[in-house]
Amino acid sequence: MDRLEAMSLFVAAVEAGSLSAAGRRFGIPLATVSRKVSDLERHLKTRLLNRSTRQLTLTDAGHAYLAACRRILDEVGEAERAAAGEYSAATGELIITAPIVFGRLHVLPVVTGFLAAYPDVTIRLMLADRITQLSEEHID
Repeated sequence: MDRLEAMSLFVAAVEAGSLSAAGRRFGIPLATVSRKVSDLERHLKTRLLNRSTRQLTLTDAGHAYLAACRRILDEVGEAERAAAGEYSAATGELIITAPIVFGRLHVLPVVTGFLAAYPDVTIRLMLADRITQLSEEHID
């Protein structure tokens, strides 16, 4: 069972007032929503919703679980936005090495253009006329 999906369906059902409205919101059949919420209740070994033909009402456990689900789903959404943000804007440190003459003639002009485009990146340019061990010296 995908618990995050089940939590999302549970919250949607409560907010919409019915399992069928939650199904429409997610584009899945009523039977699937009902089964997933029932599976969630079975997993938790407690009843979250009292169902009737006209309405859904939360049990005491359902009220507590709803608050926890909202918090968890908000945190998951925030984590996903933070992760996506890390990759949408370049940040951090970039360590580059090159031979001295090649670095001054070819790498340095590229680095200055890169820094203009990505101001949140810091670059450490290591120019040396020797063989460097990239992994040992933590060079990108």
